[in-house]
Amino acid sequence: WRTRVLFFSEEDNSNVDNDFEGGRDGVRSNDKGLAIDLAKNGNGLRVAFILHAETTIVSLLNLIFYRGIPHGLLDGGSAGGNASKGNPSGDEALLSLVDYCARQLIFLGSPSDSNPSLQRQKYPLAAAELASHLQTRSRLDEIRETVLDSSYQTAVASVALARYLCEHIEEMGPSILSRMLELHDFLLLFIPLVEEPPWTRRRLITVNTSKGCCERGGDDGQRHDSGGSEKPKTTTKMIWEKLNNQNEWEETPPSSLLHLTKNEGQPWLAIYHLTTSPICRESYGLDEFRKSQLMRLRKYLNEALLDQLPVMGEVARYLDELSILGVPPSGQGSHRPSSSASSSGLLLQRVDVVREEILRGRDSGWNRANEFCEEVARRQWEDVFCKVTDSRDNELKRIAEEVYGGAGISNDSDVDLQSRAVVAEALLQSNKSSLSKDDEWKGHISKPLDKVTLVIQDNQGVSLGAFEFVPKNDDSGQISETPLGPFRRMKLAIRRISGDGDAIFPSAKAVANIHFQGDEQIHTVSGSISLPTTQHRSTPEGYDEVGISLPTDQYPSKEWRQIGDLDGRNVVIQLGFKRMSRGRVPAGCIFVRGYNLSQAFFSQPVL
Repeated sequence: WRTRVLFFSEEDNSNVDNDFEGGRDGVRSNDKGLAIDLAKNGNGLRVAFILHAETTIVSLLNLIFYRGIPHGLLDGGSAGGNASKGNPSGDEALLSLVDYCARQLIFLGSPSDSNPSLQRQKYPLAAAELASHLQTRSRLDEIRETVLDSSYQTAVASVALARYLCEHIEEMGPSILSRMLELHDFLLLFIPLVEEPPWTRRRLITVNTSKGCCERGGDDGQRHDSGGSEKPKTTTKMIWEKLNNQNEWEETPPSSLLHLTKNEGQPWLAIYHLTTSPICRESYGLDEFRKSQLMRLRKYLNEALLDQLPVMGEVARYLDELSILGVPPSGQGSHRPSSSASSSGLLLQRVDVVREEILRGRDSGWNRANEFCEEVARRQWEDVFCKVTDSRDNELKRIAEEVYGGAGISNDSDVDLQSRAVVAEALLQSNKSSLSKDDEWKGHISKPLDKVTLVIQDNQGVSLGAFEFVPKNDDSGQISETPLGPFRRMKLAIRRISGDGDAIFPSAKAVANIHFQGDEQIHTVSGSISLPTTQHRSTPEGYDEVGISLPTDQYPSKEWRQIGDLDGRNVVIQLGFKRMSRGRVPAGCIFVRGYNLSQAFFSQPVL
């Protein structure tokens, strides 16, 4: 859908991405596909959800293949040979999955210079450049960038799936075994992921030495300390970042660079299974080229790696043996005559019928793939997209409520920051008004955040507890466009500084005292929380009652509340509350407390 319907092209995934140029250009004269109409109609958020579905499906397959390949996929005749009618057999579906993983490995292993999707991740824009880019990009540019980001996320998730295929390779039939080892050569496809890992990057940042804070992305020195007229002293330094388990870029100190992440371990485990499996050793046709490529791995099998993955000692032993083993010249290697690497007069190769039917169209009336894809794009536009925009899409609002805990979100506000999905929806449709010419109100609240003190009060204003929020892990936040200009949204670390217990009073009022760096003035915002609750009158006098059941129909798993709003030209604090396993009622009270504070986000204007 990404490469054949959104943007008409006869090339494969990586080649299509090369035409996007990182989403920097506007609409080109040769642009074709559904994306043109979607950009004009304002369906960018729905496109992002649709593209994310592929990543979600790959993640679900990872969970399934973790326990082994389903028996239905190993049976070559489970569907009675009706693959030509759109009902592929299990063996054909597995072959298509092998081909899919191979394409994703090739995509990740290609140089970043020729891979805009990978280049966007390896070399992100500086903070000042990013703010300008978000203000000037078109809707079509936004869809292009969504495609690039989705391609990268899906490819990273596919590496684990490829590793599971390698782990259970002995269960597969000879045709799929040959396809993995000879046609695609999975063993060599993993080598670029070890040498140039796509989940590791190094970039230059600017450090504010006068304040001890770090401005990500190379700030150009436009920030000033309100306490003086001199510019803060800055310097630059090179940092390393890795994708963590949540697929977010996280700074890694030099002392931890050799610590393996989950993404870094997947290629090594796949290489272990491919080099130590007896059936792989018998079937893999070694020659001089393959030997030279495999020997490139030997320098990475150091003591630090072996301490974390002891099984890689078997791979080191295999490579040591291979170094003194004589192999045939390139193109002639084989350990048995059945290897497709050996010279033969006849070579038979199975066809991926699943993908072929999708590309060419299942209906016999379609003779060319492009005509079929154009018809799919036309039908989807007429039946789905043309009838609704992101701001009026009830399905997106339902996703915001069910997935992001946006229960009770008002639909009257064009810019509602109570959940991340609603934020994205509002930002995509934020072209109703241009940026305000008078930006003086932004000056005070756009300074770097120091901390936020949140006081929880009852109906009489009595303090029930307090929390302290600080930017999490020096997070520079994400910048998004709004009708009032760019806003930065950052995640905050939460620490309770007063009060007993985690349960929050359901009818509490939240008062946030915001402290900015270099500013003695305290900015205050407040708002009501109003969490779901029920009455529970059986509490004995003078005792707290705990262990109260919380019905899911009355207590949603997540609740989001916000204090501050854009309409008032103010900062916005989003508070995420998580349902507790059991509720409690303090002595002398009748309302059940069933939620604790689990997340906090801070949004402020960017000058």
